[in-house]
Amino acid sequence: MPSRLWRPWFWAPLVLVVDLVTKRLVLANIAALQGRIDFIGDFARFIYVRNPGSAMGLFPVGRWALVVISAAASVFLAWLYVTSKPRNPLRLGAMAAIFGGALGNLVDRVFYGGLVVDFIDVGIGTHRFYTFNVADIGVSLGGVVLFLSLMREGKPATAATAAAPSADPPADRPDDA
Repeated sequence: MPSRLWRPWFWAPLVLVVDLVTKRLVLANIAALQGRIDFIGDFARFIYVRNPGSAMGLFPVGRWALVVISAAASVFLAWLYVTSKPRNPLRLGAMAAIFGGALGNLVDRVFYGGLVVDFIDVGIGTHRFYTFNVADIGVSLGGVVLFLSLMREGKPATAATAAAPSADPPADRPDDA
């Protein structure tokens, strides 16, 4: 029974629910997060940020353009998931994680004035990565896993598998005289 919980489709609702819950916790504690809360020294901290753009705050093209792009991407990912062949669980799980993250940020864009709630900040000193959320983690990790899965599927047989002995008996050889 527990193995059924980790079927590929499970990643979409998991990422979505964890994203929604963590964002609601952040919104309930805005005053505390106006500064920052260090949780792994200076390396990782919580800080409240509203992101008007797409990934990493890039391309602030407007709320409804990003809603349309996110919705279209979500529909496309759902279609890819359903039609994906072969039924590779790793690839499907990666697509589901991306889908869950896309939905999480889409909810923010629709219901929070087009601004996505970001709150995880990592870096060293003044050298910081962009501030992100759980949905971004799902999209990023899902993207990496999907890329690696597709690369692995497209790779020809390695030299080790090509040189492996076959189960077939060797062909008859002419006798040396």
